[in-house]
Amino acid sequence: MDVGNADSQQSSADEEPKTKTGRALVAYESGSGDISRAAEIIADALSADITAIGDDSELSADNYQYVFLGFEPQDGGLSASAEEFLERNDFGARTIYMFVTGNGDSDALLSIDLYSAVSRLQPGALMGDEMLMLSSDTSDEDIRAWANDLGINASAELPEAGDTVANVQLTPDAQQVIYLWEEGNMPSQTVYTSNTGNYFDDPDFRPYITFYPVPSGTDVKGTVLICPGGAFQFRSDIPEGTDVARELSALGYQSFVVDYRLRPYTQQEGALDLARAVRFVRAHAQDYGIDPDDIAVMGFSAGGILCGEMLLNYDSDVQPTELDPDYEPDELDAVSADAAACGMIYSFYGRLSVGTTDVELLRSGDLPPTFYCYGTRDPFYDQFLANADAAQEAGVEVERLQLDDMPHGFGADGDWIPTYDGWLDEIFEGN
Repeated sequence: MDVGNADSQQSSADEEPKTKTGRALVAYESGSGDISRAAEIIADALSADITAIGDDSELSADNYQYVFLGFEPQDGGLSASAEEFLERNDFGARTIYMFVTGNGDSDALLSIDLYSAVSRLQPGALMGDEMLMLSSDTSDEDIRAWANDLGINASAELPEAGDTVANVQLTPDAQQVIYLWEEGNMPSQTVYTSNTGNYFDDPDFRPYITFYPVPSGTDVKGTVLICPGGAFQFRSDIPEGTDVARELSALGYQSFVVDYRLRPYTQQEGALDLARAVRFVRAHAQDYGIDPDDIAVMGFSAGGILCGEMLLNYDSDVQPTELDPDYEPDELDAVSADAAACGMIYSFYGRLSVGTTDVELLRSGDLPPTFYCYGTRDPFYDQFLANADAAQEAGVEVERLQLDDMPHGFGADGDWIPTYDGWLDEIFEGN
């Protein structure tokens, strides 16, 4: 599960900001010609920092969102140097992509074993699903195309300055990006004026949602608001946001990816961002062609924890002033933030890396039906089971989908979305 402290309260403004490096790191075994060649090409394509494994003593993992690890597998698993590299560096919930020398017909089995090995050593990491298998026939152009196709260099589309949930002109048939709060009126308890901690977002960040419409000609079933994970240190918007939203919208769900606040803001402040998004969608249910009761939230890893925080403490008619008395409520705050369903995708109700088993706490939250999806090779597998058991004992309607041999961080992969679709469709039909 995600690691890191989401409850850091304040950033000191009198320190010099740290210099940010590239978002990606390429670490590779220098003894292999194919691996070294690929490392140089990947680093160039992504403007990434690059280091040979063994020369990483001064490496700061906090500087990166993506890690590319290149090595020659040994005995169907990690090489000794790759294993040592992962043991001495904690990459938290970063996304790890591998580029390795392949072995023909056994590549599929090798991939499963390597994902499992990395997940064991980096239990919070997200697994980049596109592993690059190298051979002497792999051209430089193939390597560069693989790196570029990952899409990690794509700049996030931000809203127009005046496009907020209070006054935006909606475009229900087209993708749209909208700020959640009015400038100067965002409920906060954290003082953040200077990025002295190499945080993912600068102090001028404003939470926003990105809307992915149901295609023309497809029946609209309802809405899903999606919270990507990232240990409250960053947001994995592509594998756990965009990719999922596109699949769900194709199935009939008006889909929104929520870019909520991260560290140094607290988990509670991020939960208010999600609650605001739910209120906005409900207020405009007619515009989006949905029943106002047919709104679900879904989160991956830390994003699921955020959903739980909102559902336990900030849904219904709970006001942002509960957290920030200086916040000035508007008309949207009078709308309910209740959700009809919750998707816990390799996540649980709890905090940070610990799922709760407090049955009375879960019962007090009057939680909606909850869909759990997790892999058997996830290091937090036992916690998912225990959390789902506790939720069920608390009276929550629980659905579980277990994916054999899947690690943490599979995003839209694993063919779980059709099962989720069938479950959520039944929930909405029963509203």
